[in-house]
Formats: sequence, C-alpha cells, structure tokens
Amino acid sequence: MSTIRVDTFGPSAGGTTYSARGIAKAWVNFNGTGTIAARDSENVSSLTDNGTGEYVVNWTNAFGATDYVPTGSSGPQSGVSNNIGISFQTDTGRITASSVNSVTRRRDTNTDVDVQFAFILAHGDLA
Repeated sequence: MSTIRVDTFGPSAGGTTYSARGIAKAWVNFNGTGTIAARDSENVSSLTDNGTGEYVVNWTNAFGATDYVPTGSSGPQSGVSNNIGISFQTDTGRITASSVNSVTRRRDTNTDVDVQFAFILAHGDLA
C-alpha cells in the first residue's frame, strides 16, 4: 500500500484545502480581452493586464521557490483560428514565488494578442 503525503495550506471556500504532492497548487481560467477577469481559480489572488497578450497571475499562497512549473494554454482570439500559444517569461523577476508573467502570441504572425480564454496552472511546493 502506498502513502500520499497530505498537507493543509489554509481555508478555502469549502473549508480546509488539502494538497498532495504532484497536484496543481494553483490554477486559473480567465478572459484576457477587455477588462481581464477570472472565470474560476484556485490559489490566485489577482490578475494583471500588462498590455496586449501579457498577463501576470498573482498567487494567494506563494510558492517556496521560483523553480515551480507553470503551464498553460489559450483559446482563440476573436475572429482568429486557434493558432495561438502561451509562454512564460523567464527573465529575472518574471517568475517569482508570488507571481508568474505569461504571453499569448499568434504563431502565424508572431504577434502578441489578447485571448478570450487563457488557462494557467502551476505545480510545485508552496511556502
């Protein structure tokens, strides 16, 4: 029989939240057009719009270090096929224990675009 380590990291809307190693510690589904807004999220305190296609996700509970793993995907830009990718800016200060910067870009024109659907999640150890 295997054992899973379970930690508590504070209350959520449904009571105490339990976290097992290997599961996402934070995630967000948001609209990146106009005034950006989360549709749903976990462990996300706010979103910041830094210009066309550039979003900052701020974590409610910080990660223990900057070596956590953010991943993401994005949906279509209005009127454009789903030829859009999401990347994470890794230069100094862009991935911190408390936030991550992302960029959504059209692959065919290599231009940054706002998207109707952005999905970002992160795996790692919380502080």
